[in-house]
Amino acid sequence: MNINIIGPGKVGKSLYNCFLEKNIEVILIDKNFDYENNILTGIILITTNDENIENVWNKLKRYDLSQINAIGHCSGYLNSSFFDQIPHFSMHPNFPFSSVTNCENIKNIVWGIEGNEKGIEIAKKLVTILEGKYVIIPQNKKKLYHLAAVISSNFSYALIKMAKDIYREMNISDIEHLINLSIKSLENIKEKGLKNALTGPVARNDLKTINEEKNEFKKFFGNEEIYDFFIDTLYKIKEE
Repeated sequence: MNINIIGPGKVGKSLYNCFLEKNIEVILIDKNFDYENNILTGIILITTNDENIENVWNKLKRYDLSQINAIGHCSGYLNSSFFDQIPHFSMHPNFPFSSVTNCENIKNIVWGIEGNEKGIEIAKKLVTILEGKYVIIPQNKKKLYHLAAVISSNFSYALIKMAKDIYREMNISDIEHLINLSIKSLENIKEKGLKNALTGPVARNDLKTINEEKNEFKKFFGNEEIYDFFIDTLYKIKEE
């Protein structure tokens, strides 16, 4: 197996380092590659930003791809159907690559994979080499898969920002304990499940607190619908 990684960003360099560590033949290629008089072989893995993936593919199509076993990308949002008849896949890491990392740090992470039949089998092999786990995503559900990742990861930033804004109103700058509170809540969910880990006024059905804090939320953020949405969602968890 040999792998051509196109896109030397944080994901691309991390995977390159890991495959090297696993003694896999791998090369790292800039997205502005030029393959005149060269034939690509093995597996192509595009690790550029989402907006550049199809541009890279359109450029690749000008070359001889007859020796390619499969082509894939690492986007969480795009599926791989635009790769046409070549065995194709996508493999998206449920892991925040905030910097280039090593094999040990990405071991055991879960990859969302989709593609055609042969492409999925190759994606499984790559994840196995990386010592990861995987979930298989229906090709037409990739956007929903990514939305779930965004909600569970990126939306937490917005929630901490909201809490930080409230603290700023009280002239309190240290929010580390709020971040620790979030981490502990997630650990409880992992250990006990959503329903059994639930705490707070909804778990206690403390209607007076819920209604009074709704008024505070509306005064501070100018919107009560967001508060209602979260409270309703928490009650659904409680009533499961």
